[in-house]
Order: sequence, then C-alpha cells, then structure tokens
Amino acid sequence: MAETLILNDSIKVDPIEDQIKIHVDSASIANLPKDIQKFYVENLYQIGWGRTSNREQLLKVLDEAYLDGINNSKYNTEKVHQFHKDYQRLSDLDKIQADFLFTKAFYSASKDLYNGVQNPRRLYNDWDMFPKDLNTAATMQLALSRGTIQTTFDSLRSPNEIYGNLKNKLSNLYQLNRDTIKAVTAKYKLNDTVPELVNIKKHLNFLSYYPDSLSKDFINNEGVVTALKQVQKNSKLIENGVADKKTIEAILKEEASVKEKLVVNLERWRWFPRDLGDNYILINIADYSLVAVKSGDTIKQHKVIVGTTGRKTPILSSVLKTIVINPTWTVPPTILKNDLTPKASANLSYFSNARFTIYDKSTGKVVAPENWDSSKASSYRYVQKAGVGNTLGRIKFMFDNNHAVYLHDTPNKANFNRAQRSLSSGCIRVEDPFDLAQFVFDIQQNEISQEEIKKILDSQNTKNITTSKEAVHIHQLYWTIQVANDGKITQFKDVYKFDNDLYTKLQ
Repeated sequence: MAETLILNDSIKVDPIEDQIKIHVDSASIANLPKDIQKFYVENLYQIGWGRTSNREQLLKVLDEAYLDGINNSKYNTEKVHQFHKDYQRLSDLDKIQADFLFTKAFYSASKDLYNGVQNPRRLYNDWDMFPKDLNTAATMQLALSRGTIQTTFDSLRSPNEIYGNLKNKLSNLYQLNRDTIKAVTAKYKLNDTVPELVNIKKHLNFLSYYPDSLSKDFINNEGVVTALKQVQKNSKLIENGVADKKTIEAILKEEASVKEKLVVNLERWRWFPRDLGDNYILINIADYSLVAVKSGDTIKQHKVIVGTTGRKTPILSSVLKTIVINPTWTVPPTILKNDLTPKASANLSYFSNARFTIYDKSTGKVVAPENWDSSKASSYRYVQKAGVGNTLGRIKFMFDNNHAVYLHDTPNKANFNRAQRSLSSGCIRVEDPFDLAQFVFDIQQNEISQEEIKKILDSQNTKNITTSKEAVHIHQLYWTIQVANDGKITQFKDVYKFDNDLYTKLQ
C-alpha cells in the first residue's frame, strides 16, 4: 500500500488537481495557525476540499471519533456538516470559509488520533512521552489528491495490537444497548426460559463473565448463574445467581468503569511510541510486570516492583546502554532526606552496617562516620559497596533518561510474592534479573558464560558490560486495562490514581 503519512517537514507534495478552482489570497489566511497556512501556501493558494467524496470521508472520520474514545465536539462537527450539505449553494467566499473549517477539523482530528488529545508532559512531570513527527500539511494534501482521507486516518491510528483490541472492545460496548437490559422480576429456576436473559448474557459476555462458547439464548443455564454470582461477589451483593435489580445495576456500573478505562488507555497508547522496536523490554507499571520481546516473540516474563505513589516510577522509552554486575549504589537525594539521614542520625553505625563510604562533595575525600554532620547531610556523597547486601542487588540495567532510574536486582526477594508491589523509590526491581540479562546477551550475541558471571559475582568487583551491538529498547509504560484477541478483559489496579482525572479531561 502506498505511503499515506508524511513525517518529514522537508518533503513536498504536488498541489491538488481539482475541478473547483477558488483562489485563497494571502490576507485571508494570515490569521490562521502557521501550520494551516503552510497547507494553502504549498497548495498554491487554492482551496483543498472541493471534492464531495473527500468531505464525506472527513465527516465519517469526525462522526466516528468516539470509537477511539475521542470527544468530537471540538471539531465543530455541526457546522462542518452544514457547510457540506449546503456546499453547492455556497458563494466562493463561503466556500473558502468552509475550506478553512474542513482543514482545521482535519488538523485537529489527525493530531488527536496520532499524538493524543492531551499532552502528557503538561499533565505529569514524570511522563517523558514526546509528540511524534507528522507533516500534517503534506499528509492532508496527499490524502486530498488521492481521495484517501479515511485510509489516512486509519494510518494515523496506533498500529499496536493492544490499541486495536481496546478500540474493538469500546466499539462492542457502544453496540450494547443499556436500555434493553432489564432485571428479572418473576421467580425462575435453572433451565427455565427467561426472555430477559438474552440481553443480560450479552452484557455479561462483554464483561468477560460469560464466555462466547455458551449460548446467548433465553435459557437460564449454569453458565449464566455462575456469571451472575461472580458479578454479585465483586459487588458485595447476595450471591444467588439471580438477575435482580441490584445485580443489573452492578453490571451497568461495571460497564461504565470499563468504558472509562478503555477511553483513558486508548489515549495513553496514542502517547506511547508507535514502534516499540524489534527487541525490547516492556514494563507495565500498573500490572507490576515485565516482558522481554525478541523479533515480536515474548521470550520472558518477570514480576517487578515499582515506585510508590509518593515516588512514582517515571513513564519513558529509552535504549539499554550498559549492564552492571556487582553495582555500587549512590544514594539519591530523596532517599538521603527521607531514609538515610534519619537512620544515620539515630545510630552512626548505620554507615558501617550498610557498608557505606561517605565522600565530601567539595574535596572528594573520604569522611569518617564519626565526623559526619547531619545538618550538612546533602554536602556528602554516599556510596554503598558492591556485593552481597547492596540495595541494588547484584546487577542493574542502565539506560539514558532524565530521572536517574534503572532496572535492578534486589536482596529482598520475598517482596515479589506480594500482590501489591508499588514499594520502590522509583527504580524498577526485577525478579530473576540474570535471566533478563541472558535475554540481552543472546540478542547482543555476547557469549559470556555462566562461569564467567559467577567469577565476577564472587570477586564482588564491579563489571560494566556495554550493549551496543543490537538495540534493546526499554519501555516503562502504564496502562490499566488490556483486551485479548478473543475480547477477554484484564484490568489492572490504577496504582497511581491517574484514570479518573484523565477521563475527566477527555470529556
């Protein structure tokens, strides 16, 4: 398929060949945004939306924005529809104004679908997600010339399978009619024919309580009884398996919650990179999970421990640079203030027990613990020796980022058995980190043996291993719902309480 998106601003597209030729003078575009002015300049000051089919495709795109979880009210859709309906009767001057409106709608809708409605860097100070390049003027010009508005918007949508499944699930939700699901008021028993159950089963199936393999007919089978009991259990209702009023209300309430999660996570996947790379390590902070992917195949899965709500793990994408065996640990400012200083002030032996060396920042000289001044705690650098008992464990994974975070081992393995694992100061602790290192070594074709690694560990000397042969991308992301190819929902705890606020901002 021919390329539909033009990313590079230096690429030029031929002006649109259209039957309707209406000149747009430079004065009339002077008050338009600069990027929209660019389109009219490159189109030789001619209108772009003369073709009926292009306008019809744009209207369809705008009308269906809700299927991507996007509120289309900002696109002035009523006026766009009216201009299209009246187009043949418009004066040339009105056609120019209509053209500006169509172009603004294209620009706004394309930006929203490609990079997100909101800017994460304005919402959060620890989300390092950057807008992806798009030459909107040239992309629109090409789409208008080819008559491929719909295809272009399909290309603007994230190609990630997770996004596609979220979108399909949201579409399924809109196909469900909330008004047709009714409580069963009459008494009934197993295997009875109950007309209300047809719609109830559809809603239960949407919420992944009732599998596709079971019938969607009127019969009160064991599957629907089990599903209703699960709804009741989750909503702290009496578990009788009956579709009474409170149970139906619980189903509708859960659907509203799922809709919220679908909408906000579609937005997040618009922020995330479109291409995660051939080989990558992907962390979902909300799921406390890590997967290692090689050429599209998930090779390894690991539990992780992430930052607390007070010291959140940042969201970012980077490339692995170095693996460090037997790392030392330099205490960061937040831990110095909140942890080290209070502990050392209470007992100076903390430094020797935890194997810390204190350095004077101004001179670089070692400071004896008894000469340490707690009132000047920030004037020192604190380095924990490598080896057994080091806070970072025996290995860490380094990559460029603005937050001084990395992946690492931990001496406290028992915490991986906890269900809630937001326990760290921002860095990510990985279960079985040497298995993850082996994944990287295999990609790098680094033939370091287990015996060599054991020797390094036993020496307790720090060893840096660069990872420059083949890129291994690191993605620390955050999403709170996932939909399998068969439509089954998996929800994750919104550990950082991001969902509700983002949903409000998207309305």
